[in-house]
Amino acid sequence: MSDLISRWTSSPIHLVIWTALLSLSAGAPAFAAPQVNAVEQARALRIGQMPDEAPSHRINQLLAAKNFNEAELFALAGTHPVLVEHFIEGEAKMAADYLFALDGAELHKMRAGGTLIRQTKSLSAAEKKVLKGISEFLDEPHEKLRGVKIGPQDGRAYILQLTYQIKKKKQRTYEFEMVPPATPEREERARVALTKHFKARPSRVGAGIGSKLKLLDGSFENPYALADTWRLMQGTMLGAPAPEQEVMLDERQAIDGTRSVRFYATERTRLFQNVVQEVQVRPGTTTRLRVQHKTDNIRVEFQQRRSDFKVQVTYLNGGVPVAPPNTAQGRIGSHVWEMLEVVSQVPYNATEARVELISSLSGTAWFDGIIFEVIDDGGAYP
Repeated sequence: MSDLISRWTSSPIHLVIWTALLSLSAGAPAFAAPQVNAVEQARALRIGQMPDEAPSHRINQLLAAKNFNEAELFALAGTHPVLVEHFIEGEAKMAADYLFALDGAELHKMRAGGTLIRQTKSLSAAEKKVLKGISEFLDEPHEKLRGVKIGPQDGRAYILQLTYQIKKKKQRTYEFEMVPPATPEREERARVALTKHFKARPSRVGAGIGSKLKLLDGSFENPYALADTWRLMQGTMLGAPAPEQEVMLDERQAIDGTRSVRFYATERTRLFQNVVQEVQVRPGTTTRLRVQHKTDNIRVEFQQRRSDFKVQVTYLNGGVPVAPPNTAQGRIGSHVWEMLEVVSQVPYNATEARVELISSLSGTAWFDGIIFEVIDDGGAYP
């Protein structure tokens, strides 16, 4: 028996098998993350540095990444997971594929933030091919498709609508959302989906450009968020300590997750409250705070000041301000969710930033989906 084993281990076929086993055990794991080189990283960074405030900006980012390979998409997913989710199997990819099928004047309209309405007789061959696949996904007869509409909705996202003729006087419309704004909960859901696709989690970098500052519970998902991670701080007082403004978590309104923070006041309100959190920062870096806000009849009434509806970043050292606050004014009246943004450089003597949500006007305002990140560390002090 030992001679038989000896002869087998020295045979050519055994040597081939043994070599293959060694290469598998010594090589990369079967499900390794895409290996990103410097050029691929630079291409992803270029997309990440494009404007992305408006839905049309994010459409242009999507088009710019159309021909990215897996490594470039993985690199981009570190900072823009919601955008990259349009390139993996799912409803977002179906909508993106239709966008990619457009060309000429139709595509230009999408880039510029316009709305496109297409009758079936005017569809190109590329559009028809994509739409047939979507009809199959929806389990609708493709020949019943009557029209397509794509464009921005509420200044927040693009919506692709497909309308089918179900009966003589009955139609059915399906909607696919594209390029929604990035928020903490939405980003996390995208990262989970992308982890399954890439077989590795596309996380943000820990420091430097693209890193997230340690602001906690930016979507107010903790039912005790106003006591655990955020806190209430006295704001404007108009001559008396009462009546006091109502500030609470609201499970009926949210753009991210299931809760937002709600401010309510009337002309009788005398004492207003701000929602604040302190976050450690590195001197010399440039930060960007993004906050989603929504309003219902926000207005200026007796003794109130228009400037007291805003989000604010104040840099501190040991709790003492070291520079004037950086602010972004909220829009009064009534409107759907809109983004406010504050970009600022951290002073050389600052150790933390105080993030404040301020609504010292009459009416109802909601804040949600807060992201605080580093967008430039080129001037960071050692």
